[in-house]
Amino acid sequence: MTVNFNSINSMKEKKDFDLNRFKDECFPRLSHILQHLLPQGRVRGSEFVCGDLDGSFGDSCSFSLNRDTPGLGGEFNGSRMFGDFIDLWQHQHGCSFAEAVEEISDFISVRVPLKNTPMQAPSVAKAAREVLNTIQYIYKDKNNELLCTVVRKEFKGGDKTFYPVLPSGEKKFPQVRPLYNQENIDKCDVDTNIILVEGEKCVDALREVGITATTAMAGSNAPVSKTDWSPLEGRSVIIWPDNDESGLKYGTAAASHLVTICKSVRVLQPVNGKPKGWDSADALTEGFDIESYLYKRDTDVKIINLLDDSLSVSHYKKGKAPQYEYLLDDTLPRGVAGIIAASGDTGKGMLTLDLGLKLAYGTTGYDRAFDANLLQNGSCVILTAEDEADEIHRRIDLIDHQGKRFTKSKHDLKVLPFPNYGGVKPIVTTTRDGPAITEQWEEICSQIKKIKDLALVVIDPLASFVYADINSDPAAGAFVTGYFAALATETNATWLLVHHMTKIDIKNPVVTPEHARNLIRGTSAIVDGLRFAMALWVPPEGEMKHLCKVMDIEYRRNRIVNGAVVKSNGPANREIRTFVRNSHTGLLEGRTDDVLLSKRGTDFELDDLVFCIKNAALEGKPFTQTGKANGIGHHKERLSDVLQEKGINHLERMVQTLIDQKKIVKASAPGLKSRVWLDVPDGPFAEGDGEFEAGA
Repeated sequence: MTVNFNSINSMKEKKDFDLNRFKDECFPRLSHILQHLLPQGRVRGSEFVCGDLDGSFGDSCSFSLNRDTPGLGGEFNGSRMFGDFIDLWQHQHGCSFAEAVEEISDFISVRVPLKNTPMQAPSVAKAAREVLNTIQYIYKDKNNELLCTVVRKEFKGGDKTFYPVLPSGEKKFPQVRPLYNQENIDKCDVDTNIILVEGEKCVDALREVGITATTAMAGSNAPVSKTDWSPLEGRSVIIWPDNDESGLKYGTAAASHLVTICKSVRVLQPVNGKPKGWDSADALTEGFDIESYLYKRDTDVKIINLLDDSLSVSHYKKGKAPQYEYLLDDTLPRGVAGIIAASGDTGKGMLTLDLGLKLAYGTTGYDRAFDANLLQNGSCVILTAEDEADEIHRRIDLIDHQGKRFTKSKHDLKVLPFPNYGGVKPIVTTTRDGPAITEQWEEICSQIKKIKDLALVVIDPLASFVYADINSDPAAGAFVTGYFAALATETNATWLLVHHMTKIDIKNPVVTPEHARNLIRGTSAIVDGLRFAMALWVPPEGEMKHLCKVMDIEYRRNRIVNGAVVKSNGPANREIRTFVRNSHTGLLEGRTDDVLLSKRGTDFELDDLVFCIKNAALEGKPFTQTGKANGIGHHKERLSDVLQEKGINHLERMVQTLIDQKKIVKASAPGLKSRVWLDVPDGPFAEGDGEFEAGA
């Protein structure tokens, strides 16, 4: 709610002073004046906004900067009211009206305008608003003594004002602000839960149904440090914030203080689907199940309390440690925030779309994604900043032309193409106090949280949704990763952030997962703050041609993509994986097994090599694994025709595979200590009596 400061005539009439001219003189510097009075406020369009009239950061208080309505503004809950900016200056500086005018004049270097006739108050200030209702909330101590009265006035048009009145008749807040309804709190049994709400109206509504409640003076705008919380000492408190960001922020702030004096403190989560500002009074009006909401523990916001025994390490001795859950076997964990980073033209968008389809509609144990077995099903959401609906349609048609994926399932894949919805709605933006979550995203996120059995959320690409410098500012990177980590824990879904790698130097190609990790764009906070990271990159042309030859496929530019898990807080397969781009669909298909098989040889080729090694030892001409003199790779002419086609390195790797499998051994010759000669386990050199043929 916005209140017209100009309609509140708290200014004294002054002769020879032209108020209208003075305001006209001040108007060009109005934002400068407000910035001085409210240092954490900021200009937003035609408004000046701040958190409250103490000048904290936020937007719960707004002032019009339009010439036609200068000074229009106020706290949304109307808890503290002043006149125009002159009265606000009086309040902030503790001075009289005349002193405020003189100080403002000095501050912006304008003359105080005078006139010869007595000053007339502006007509808008003289015009009385129609009061529809006046309510008085009486604050008493436990002995029923009057402490303060809060007057609430409701006007035609929906405006409302609040102002406190002390027993002396002064219209100001007490130096230490009391709790409402404390005379009844004192009468309650010590085990009774006290409900802390926002506003006297909510307290009275709950009291009517037999629930003991209280509120701090001014609701969510009440300064925690200026409130007397002592009536709640030793009590069990449940905090019910209004259904908005400021309410939850206040609830957690109050809780952080109350945990030090109360028996127990809980903060209730906002109820999904309820309008902004929804409160306990609204709940009673609509017949909401209040009892279930108050005492269902999964509705709680976690409160940090280092004095709580549950944070002791001894707590972790109880019960069995939870097992890691995976969406993809040894690759993609469930319920974590992770990143998939890729160099250009790798096809990561198709990969994540394919993953979403398989999670929603696929068959566990048979379907594969990212060259790993699908272990779970669940609902998925993909948010894309770059691809419009038509492109998504084309990709799905390529991946699943016959529509086999769209089988009957209790799960679903939702794709939100932001280009079709007016462009990207940022998740994180930069404010004067640092990175912050946007209200637009909060609304989208609240809908995501309602999806049943949510398994995966893809943000593609991360940089388009974050209006903060995550590439060079570690604090911004830590904020973003911390936020998504919290979302993953809350939803038990994997939040996969699609990101970019820096350009790979052709002179220094990626050869290890560690190298790929270091090429992920941004500060170390990006990877360090996440539980999982995977990288995709295009190998050098020479390696790509070799891999195409090994897999017997036609070479084309960017046909091959390598990938690897480069970070995982749990067990993971960190081997380099090989993907081949399907020439029809463009989808990357895992071919890692084919490459590994080519590297170690087929079972037939391995058996053939054992036979050759065995015969060579029996003939007194044993091989060594490496070396030019007797190395198996340098004497291929003594092997079978199939094996002669293998390269030196390939043959040496095959030998190592056979050693690992214990099908061959390294043995010493009679009278020698070195064990370099290849033989089968029961061969002559392995038994210690092998003989070299003369000239061998």
